[in-house]
Amino acid sequence: SSGINAEYGEFLDQLGSNKLLSNRLLFLGKYREFHNLMKKDSYREASDLLVSLVQSNMGPPRFQITLLLDSLPLINGRAERPVMTSGQTHALIKALEDMQIKRLLKESDSQKVETIRLALVANLAASFLDEPW
Repeated sequence: SSGINAEYGEFLDQLGSNKLLSNRLLFLGKYREFHNLMKKDSYREASDLLVSLVQSNMGPPRFQITLLLDSLPLINGRAERPVMTSGQTHALIKALEDMQIKRLLKESDSQKVETIRLALVANLAASFLDEPW
């Protein structure tokens, strides 16, 4: 995961409520919050935030692949039960498909896409089995 280096993270922390000045700053602030949640092992909250970031389309279009790569620790985690619900997993699958339809991916992204797709499909199956009917 690419993450935001400490210098920029401190800057975003200092912005406080001023992060609402623009969608890009809001996106960066929320992305930093996602990484902080991951560091604190708050995986359910991190999962909710990541899916909302993907669905919001606030970040740069090419950054969507980074967000999807950031989902891998949540999907491939060592938890007994899936962290992401089937609905959240489906939202990420749709985002990946949309990126391919809009041709936002480069040829060099093909291995990343395959890794993400396989992880999402496996998580979707696991979440279906885990969720009550």
